[in-house]
Amino acid sequence: MPANLMSMKSERTRAKIIDAALKITMSEGFDKATFVHIAETAGISKSGINAHFKRKSDIAAQLAPIYIQMIKEPLNFDSTTDFYNSWVDSFNTNAQFKAAILSVGPIIPKLDGVKGLFDTINGHPEDVKRCVYMCVGFSVINS
Repeated sequence: MPANLMSMKSERTRAKIIDAALKITMSEGFDKATFVHIAETAGISKSGINAHFKRKSDIAAQLAPIYIQMIKEPLNFDSTTDFYNSWVDSFNTNAQFKAAILSVGPIIPKLDGVKGLFDTINGHPEDVKRCVYMCVGFSVINS
């Protein structure tokens, strides 16, 4: 098989693995995204996963930017008020956002995720910090 076809097949397999891991993590949690469960969901062998990812943390590293996009996309970072309102609205009406918020913990270390929000929201640092904590609290109480 020519190298470019092998590369394309490898990329498709890798994408299937990531898609399966994301699906499992969003619906069941990252702890349920075992190599066996991912392989079954992706329709490939466990050794097929091992050829692309040696550790589960390698899969988490690939999921992190997907999670960041899913979480940030519906949010308004113009002010703390806009951010809070968009967070509450997204959590209440956007199933994908809610699932991402509730399952992101093992994918993105909490302090990294919170710091990423602190650095993105426009506002006084103390107001931003308070706003993020209010959003997290809202999510915990309403999950």
